[in-house]
Amino acid sequence: MKRFNSKLFLVCSILLAVVAFMSFSAAFARDEGNAGHGTISNFLADLFNVMRFPVNFLFKKMTRNPLYFSVGLIINCMLYSLLLERIIYYLTKPKEDKYPG
Repeated sequence: MKRFNSKLFLVCSILLAVVAFMSFSAAFARDEGNAGHGTISNFLADLFNVMRFPVNFLFKKMTRNPLYFSVGLIINCMLYSLLLERIIYYLTKPKEDKYPG
């Protein structure tokens, strides 16, 4: 990978970890019946299905142990952060001359 931006990766990881925690809390509240009928809480609860993909979706046995479930969420956040960092890199990289000279 060319010019990997570790600061951007770290910022994306932290932001996605916060979003994952908030979406997990909203999904838990909705399952318990304590969530309101607000648009944001329902959006966050539905976002949890996205945040737990692909690790917790593909390895369902990991979800039985809370420690493994948390590790799976962290791995998902890191995968999404890597994807976001690469997308941002390709969108902001400088145009290179095709014909130098």
